[in-house]
Amino acid sequence: MNIKETVSRVFGKGGDGEEASAPDALELIRSDHREVDALFAKALGDDTPSAQRRRAIDQIVEALTVHARMEEVLFYPALRKAGGADERNSVLEAAEEHGLVKDLIAKIERSQGRDETLTAKVTVLKELVHHHVQEEEGTIFDEARRVLGKERLEKLGAEMQRFKERAQRGEEGGRSAASGKKSSAKRSAAKKPAAKTAARKTPSRKTAARKTSAKRKTR
Repeated sequence: MNIKETVSRVFGKGGDGEEASAPDALELIRSDHREVDALFAKALGDDTPSAQRRRAIDQIVEALTVHARMEEVLFYPALRKAGGADERNSVLEAAEEHGLVKDLIAKIERSQGRDETLTAKVTVLKELVHHHVQEEEGTIFDEARRVLGKERLEKLGAEMQRFKERAQRGEEGGRSAASGKKSSAKRSAAKKPAAKTAARKTPSRKTAARKTSAKRKTR
């Protein structure tokens, strides 16, 4: 490794003082995969305190949600558009695997308190993600290098990085924005039964008039 490469690795800049180039699409995806691997190790570690374990699980959910959305919005469409039947099939299979991961994430998010199935759910999630990563970093990465090329992967990587940063702030496609919509929907649903109950309890003017008329006739 020469001096310029050493400076770049240590300071994140080139030897001439310029900012290091952003990772391409495949490097960004691989980096996300390694980040989630480390979080799974912490979440499922025998020596991890319960509070740190729960925090790691929350981070896994957040990271996978943003990562999947980033791929579905940018990476997979680009690969499918540039490729042929093989690439289309790879994208469709990957999207189905994303669906399985999302279903399990939803169950994990609903887990509360001392849920004895939580560790089992996270273990299964790890296995699903591991399988997906193997397929993606093998077949899909090879296809992407072939049909997209270096320049397109670099541009796509910059787009994906920007998307990821926005999503992590809750501005686009992230878990925070989705959670806000769910909370709003729950609040709206909670208000509807109350409105119906109030309507049932409040008698109409016609009903009140009939009751008054009946009382007068009885007298």
